[in-house]
Amino acid sequence: MKSTILAILLAIPSLIFGQTVQYSRYDSEHTANHIIMGHVKMYCQDTVDFVVEKKGDRWVTSYLSPERVKKKVEHYLNKGAARYSHSTTMGYTFFITIEDENDETVIYHTIKVHVDMSTQKIDTIEIQRN
Repeated sequence: MKSTILAILLAIPSLIFGQTVQYSRYDSEHTANHIIMGHVKMYCQDTVDFVVEKKGDRWVTSYLSPERVKKKVEHYLNKGAARYSHSTTMGYTFFITIEDENDETVIYHTIKVHVDMSTQKIDTIEIQRN
């Protein structure tokens, strides 16, 4: 009886406190600036969900390696001036806008980047047309 009570008392703290994981705010602006400079490969997981909006409100999803993600993101970044826009969900989802170099009011594309909280790596990139 004593050993059963002792086992229960020792298990209670691990059941209560062992389940919680605290996440801090992700520095999305730093990551976005590195992506704009072309260093997206070092922030990617082994496979990234790459979603692109096509004409007619059609979305195409691909599962790409970091090398292919780098090439595709650079293709969109070269279309205009890239700038960090804003972030949501404690910085784990952030946006980069591709604007006209002469007129800031014209936005060509918006890149939505989602970072996995547990691995701190990019798992989804979504290219939206504007």
